[in-house]
Amino acid sequence: MRILVLNPFAGDMGEVERCQQVARQGSEITFENIADVYPLKYVTYIYYRHRCADAVVKRVLLAQDQGFDAVFICCCYDPGLAEARELADIPVTAAFEASSHYVNLIAQRYSVIATEYKTVHCYWELAQLYGTNSKLASVRHIGLSARESYPDQTRPEEVLKRTLEVARKCVEQDGAEAILMGCTLQSCPLTAARKGDLMGVPIIDPVLIGLKATEFAIELRRVGLPIVSRFGAWQKPPTDEVAQLMAPPNLLPRG
Repeated sequence: MRILVLNPFAGDMGEVERCQQVARQGSEITFENIADVYPLKYVTYIYYRHRCADAVVKRVLLAQDQGFDAVFICCCYDPGLAEARELADIPVTAAFEASSHYVNLIAQRYSVIATEYKTVHCYWELAQLYGTNSKLASVRHIGLSARESYPDQTRPEEVLKRTLEVARKCVEQDGAEAILMGCTLQSCPLTAARKGDLMGVPIIDPVLIGLKATEFAIELRRVGLPIVSRFGAWQKPPTDEVAQLMAPPNLLPRG
């Protein structure tokens, strides 16, 4: 199976290496980002998410034409997921959706560790959208933005230290039975240091879960099981209208 791991921004943080740790034998993983159309190395802001989404959709549709079996959007803001899933025939997954459903399977209460206070609202909103909010005990942050999370800005040891400190509060004060990392950049030092639990409480790297969810979706499609309902929310828009919207803008002067 061919999987495109797509960073919906300009950076990378060892996503392929992490995915290969858990990929099934025979999975072919290709990594790309959207640096050619989105030069920033993080998403964070609401406006930035909208700028990412259109680029993600176009890359997903290109991946479909190129013969990829699925696309994994490797960011916990899940930018472009809804839009791409509406249009594409191949499975499209994203980090937070996949991981929040997974953590609901393994724990009765979970917490999300975000980057900075600015991002906290996003995880509450996404959890409500995905129906995974009933078990969400808390969303805490480590006080370090995504932009500052690259190793040339902040030592991985510092990211790890802050993460474990906040994770302990989630367990001891909020009653979390599992921890979900809310940033694919900040989960990298955790996985690299093999810190997959705290006091027996699992700490989930959404990159790993997202990759496995993508493989699962491919397998479902191969045996003829549905990967999306086209009745209602995921109904496809008219093809000619989509083509019209995606066509290059007419730059000729009017009048």
